[in-house]
Amino acid sequence: MNIKKLFLFITAFAMILPLSSCSEEPEDNNIPEENTVVIEPIETPSQSDEESSFSEPESEEPNESKEPEEPKIPMPEDESLLILVNPWNYIPEGYEPDLENVQGKYNLDKKAAQSAKDLLAAAKEAGYNMQLCSAYRTVQKSAELYSRKVNEFIGYGYSEADAKVEAAKWVAPPGTSEHHTGLAMDLVSSDYWSYYSDLEHDYEKFDSFKWMYEHCDEFGFILRFPKDKQDITGITYEPWHYRYVGVEAASYIMENGLCLEEYLELINE
Repeated sequence: MNIKKLFLFITAFAMILPLSSCSEEPEDNNIPEENTVVIEPIETPSQSDEESSFSEPESEEPNESKEPEEPKIPMPEDESLLILVNPWNYIPEGYEPDLENVQGKYNLDKKAAQSAKDLLAAAKEAGYNMQLCSAYRTVQKSAELYSRKVNEFIGYGYSEADAKVEAAKWVAPPGTSEHHTGLAMDLVSSDYWSYYSDLEHDYEKFDSFKWMYEHCDEFGFILRFPKDKQDITGITYEPWHYRYVGVEAASYIMENGLCLEEYLELINE
């Protein structure tokens, strides 16, 4: 073998040695410990942890034992508006209303007068010309009207005793008339007198009555002597007779189909 071939053989052998050493894994890791990056495994919360950190809001069970509150019965600020005058309750001795003119010769207590004027104005705007035919009445005036009614029934053939009983159903005996309070008024529409010469139950057929019945409470008035309450009020049905008690009390009475006696019984329980 010549020198040139020997040189090439030695060079090739030297190149094989480092390649074989790189194929082996190092026995020792010489990377400094402080430079080692350790990736911690991410812990997922266990089911018990999730339940402890979050829970469904508990639904409140209704208290079945609690009874619903009964609606409060409204009362007027001025309790004098609830004065009761009927066959069993006389006007208090010395009672004097503070009168104010409402229409023509008819007066009411100032507590009711302006509301009555507002009611008449609203009716007129709705197309009904309402006319008062009675308002405040003295005890003396009631005595005259009652005596006249008694004589009328005597003329029909009633005994004096029976005539007084029947007359009292239409005209309250002196001292027992709501008109003494200055809080009550009788009224009908102007066209009523074209058909009748006296107050009759038939007034309920008039559209003006229907309007009054539906709207009177908005102005603090009630239909004082309803058809189905005659045994309670002691007075026959009067579709023309309205009594002022204040807006809140009037609304409650009319909405619940009460008469004043029933309302007073409720608030005094």
